[in-house]
Amino acid sequence: MNRMLALAALLAAGCSGVKEDRSGCARSADCPAGETCAATPDGAVCWPDAQPPAVSGVAVTCGPPCLRDGTLRVEATVADDHEVGEVTVALDLDPSRAVPMTRAGARWVAQVPLEEFPFPAFERAVVATVTARDGARNASVPVDAAAQTVTRLRWAQAADSGATVALSSPAVDGSGTVVLGASNGMVYRFDGAGLPVGEPVQLAGGSAGVPSVEGSATWIGTQGGSLYVLDVGVSPADCSPGEPIAGPPTLVGARAVAGSQAGVVIVADTSGFCNQTSALGPVAAPVVVTAAGSVIAASSGTLLKFGLPASGVLRSEWTGIDSPLPPRVGDAVVQPLAVDETDALWTVAQNGALNRTAADATTTTIATVPVGSSGPIVLADGSVVVGSGAGMLQRFSTASAPPWAESEPLNGVPAVPLALAGTRPALLVPTSTGRLYAVNADDGKIAWSVKLSATGQALQPANIHGAPGAATSTAYVAGADGKLYAVIVDGQLDRAAPWPKAFHDPRNTGNAGALP
Repeated sequence: MNRMLALAALLAAGCSGVKEDRSGCARSADCPAGETCAATPDGAVCWPDAQPPAVSGVAVTCGPPCLRDGTLRVEATVADDHEVGEVTVALDLDPSRAVPMTRAGARWVAQVPLEEFPFPAFERAVVATVTARDGARNASVPVDAAAQTVTRLRWAQAADSGATVALSSPAVDGSGTVVLGASNGMVYRFDGAGLPVGEPVQLAGGSAGVPSVEGSATWIGTQGGSLYVLDVGVSPADCSPGEPIAGPPTLVGARAVAGSQAGVVIVADTSGFCNQTSALGPVAAPVVVTAAGSVIAASSGTLLKFGLPASGVLRSEWTGIDSPLPPRVGDAVVQPLAVDETDALWTVAQNGALNRTAADATTTTIATVPVGSSGPIVLADGSVVVGSGAGMLQRFSTASAPPWAESEPLNGVPAVPLALAGTRPALLVPTSTGRLYAVNADDGKIAWSVKLSATGQALQPANIHGAPGAATSTAYVAGADGKLYAVIVDGQLDRAAPWPKAFHDPRNTGNAGALP
């Protein structure tokens, strides 16, 4: 029987003293659990209520696709014979957390931001469960909505719809535009939604390499040995040494510095200036700039150090005359270099020598890693991580023992990882078999993984863009399958790390003095 009818019947039967027998109340929260605040002719009193509310019609909408940083809209109908106290929804991502729902007409509604919940997967089904309580705090039977599949893949875009072209690691400018070179000599641009920005630019000189961006200028070299600057209306004069340009040009203000396998280091600027300085041999790894402003090039297994004066003509600083001799770091260095917070240089040579070269040219072999290992990154604690040719990450430290020495095994040879800072810091790792991994930075275990390239072709080092302070950001990963993948990751680029990714920062400046 409805409680109000029962109460009315009681009064009609001549029972008196309802006000005296029951506690007075202004709302149900004033009553003990199991009682509700009921209206009587003598005023509102606490009255027993053992009947819980009923939840029905639970529905969830999101997307499509439903993205890891998207929002679940949860709706439900709740009925109670007296009053509904509260309605909440919980996700199986964190069942202990209840999100309040609010009444909207005949329904109860909640907007649930997914990025506020842990998501230890690339893609998984998420279940929302609605529970209601009435004024007496009686809980309904929890009701599950149909599962929603949530994914980290924001989009995947083929650079060229007419042919498969291998893509370089991308650069990302301050507005979030993604720029990358391709094996067909084209330079492509995409916005954050995966839409092309302008028309692709065709370069002469073979495959286009990894770009770097400074303001409106995009610098990029080719396998044919040409150095280009796009979007500023000029091209560097006589900047074509005729052999491949190594990696993204390194940026120092309006100048770009790049090495070539022709055995030269090039300095160019947007006014058309270009100067070439001879090296000891081929320069096959990207040039880097230390925080102190020194230009470092790896040439035939030797590190060269230059000053960059106002004239733009490089000046050798390790000469052996009133200065150290250029240090040897093993055989040829072709992988990207890294610079730590002391301006020491970290290199991986083709023979596997992982070396640390201090600012005074003193070189120490820290370890020997498997042949084919990636270049290093430097984390906020000073430890160094290398993608091992044996199919894992390896972590080294010159201070104390790192929290782990080897990650869990990965499928394929890792490219240079990228350090993410967030609720749980992670390392983002593309591999030679088209897979992408998030590896926990604290224990080296795999947080999630996915095979991005359906054909299993190699992925290049990732780049990243996100709003400062946001819980998630977008990583951009390009591959030999001709596609650019936008993947939602937790956290941001770790700006406390001296060298958190290949080529240092999202613009690929290779400059330790630039903001990561």
